[in-house]
Amino acid sequence: MVATGLAGMVDAGKMRERVTFQRQGAIDDGYGNTRGDWADHLTVWADVLERLGGEKIASGAVEASRLATIRVRRSSQSMGVTEADRVLARGIPWNIRSIAAVGRKDELLEVLCEAGVAA
Repeated sequence: MVATGLAGMVDAGKMRERVTFQRQGAIDDGYGNTRGDWADHLTVWADVLERLGGEKIASGAVEASRLATIRVRRSSQSMGVTEADRVLARGIPWNIRSIAAVGRKDELLEVLCEAGVAA
């Protein structure tokens, strides 16, 4: 649960970590595929809650994953973030799995992320 102040604003004390949303560039390789490097898109203060993910079997190998819920203030810039982007938090690139507006007045974006697995 997010603590709110007298005016209904999100408690700034919970937003203790800087996270950077990144977007992948799209360059045509001439064979019908696109590729590109990740570039910084938006850096904001966030509340990061990390937890254990589990293990999955991919291509015959066991992969350990980690999950995180990252909450940021909703703004015109943060509303442009999509599941195709990724987040750098705690020095780790996280794949975005889902995004939802939360809070009594939808003042936050909650981003469910996963690390340790392929995008």
